[in-house]
Amino acid sequence: MRTNVWVPLLIIVVVRAVFAGTLFCAEDINTVKVQMEKRLPLIVELKAKGIVGEDRMGYLQFIGGKREKENVVQAENLDRRKVYEAISQKEGVAVEQVGQRRALQIANKARKGEWLQDQNEKWYQK
Repeated sequence: MRTNVWVPLLIIVVVRAVFAGTLFCAEDINTVKVQMEKRLPLIVELKAKGIVGEDRMGYLQFIGGKREKENVVQAENLDRRKVYEAISQKEGVAVEQVGQRRALQIANKARKGEWLQDQNEKWYQK
């Protein structure tokens, strides 16, 4: 009889823990998105200068030997990975698939002169 009392309590605790984890993840992703928005003007500038391009996996890569703002590029790629992981978990697909889809979206919206990487890993300017 005592076990019957604990089962509903255990279910409530588990549901609350799962719900709290979901909220934490959503808040964490929102924080990441805010950080990405703050970096966007600098990323746009680096692309316009031809210093970075968008690779086929949805990440920024340096083009040529000039490396400006490496910390910004690294932070952007780490945050993109977090977003791709969250989408991956939500949709039940591989993180790489999410990144590749995003790379296609980015390529379609890229400005003239920006560097992009095709599916054969060749770099080209739009």
